[in-house]
Amino acid sequence: MTLKVENVGFTLIELIVVIGIIGILSAVGIPMYNGYVSSAKAQAAQSTLQAIYMMEKNYFASNYCYYVTPTVGDYAASINQYLMSSTSPNNGPIVVGTSNDYVFYITGTAGATCNGSQSDDYVAYAKSKKKSSIIFSINQQNVRTGF
Repeated sequence: MTLKVENVGFTLIELIVVIGIIGILSAVGIPMYNGYVSSAKAQAAQSTLQAIYMMEKNYFASNYCYYVTPTVGDYAASINQYLMSSTSPNNGPIVVGTSNDYVFYITGTAGATCNGSQSDDYVAYAKSKKKSSIIFSINQQNVRTGF
């Protein structure tokens, strides 16, 4: 009786081919995934600006002026607190801190009937922290730029 021994397993060439195919798929997939992530973050910033627009309408109905931030910079916490009426500035609708890829601020021109944090008009901005050329804005007439 003769026992026939078969080699079971993969050859080195087969393993190299499989590793090459996985490398090609990951080289194509990772940039596409990163594009989807940045697109989703941009959409979230645009949705936040739309929420600011709606809350500015409510603020104007109560105060006859629009809420504005003192200067250009990241004012997500104060927008949460004073415009979005959040009980805690860090837990409002706008993500505060380094986990947010956009800074939010609202500029405007002071009017005779408005105080320092209020204005007769406004433009709300969302500016990318990573790429400063990406800026979205919306004003009191719902005119949007960068969308």
